[in-house]
Amino acid sequence: MPRYTQPPIKNQADLQHAMEQLKVQVANQEKELANLAGKVPGQLFKQASGAIVPAILNTATLSGAWNILKLVPVAQSLFSLLKKKKD
Repeated sequence: MPRYTQPPIKNQADLQHAMEQLKVQVANQEKELANLAGKVPGQLFKQASGAIVPAILNTATLSGAWNILKLVPVAQSLFSLLKKKKD
């Protein structure tokens, strides 16, 4: 937001002009803030989805890796059975 700079005030007309400029500046800032406030829910959704999706993928990856690790003893048992049958 641009910063308001007060013009030099030397008389009543300058004061009136400065007051009008300030009112216009405040109105513009209010519009800009209203516009930004309207964008907040969408930005929050983007940020939340950006954090949730990787967490779900990481959880799924860890879960899948854990399931594979749980199968290792089963595979070892099968290999040992097959080895015994060959002997």
